[in-house]
Amino acid sequence: MSSDLGFGKTKKLDLSGFAPRPAEKAASQQEQEASDRAAERVGFQSREPIQRVKRVRRTSEPLDQAFVRAPIDVINRFKHYCNETGMSYGEALDELMRKAGI
Repeated sequence: MSSDLGFGKTKKLDLSGFAPRPAEKAASQQEQEASDRAAERVGFQSREPIQRVKRVRRTSEPLDQAFVRAPIDVINRFKHYCNETGMSYGEALDELMRKAGI
């Protein structure tokens, strides 16, 4: 087996004309906006990853669940109360129990 790796007689490789490509200049803000508008007109969907917003949670305390069986009008009133006040079910239950002195 020969040591020329199939390239014929071994010669020194001349790399004197080799140079990396020049860096591309960054697009100006005006060029970027123009390309964004053109892409939007033709319905291009961006492939940039969507940044997930981290949920801010209150202090972590042990949680449990309570399943309540009640007439639908009672449940609906409770849900309307939660929707109007913007409270979660747990917050609304706590508030109503505090108002009742429990």
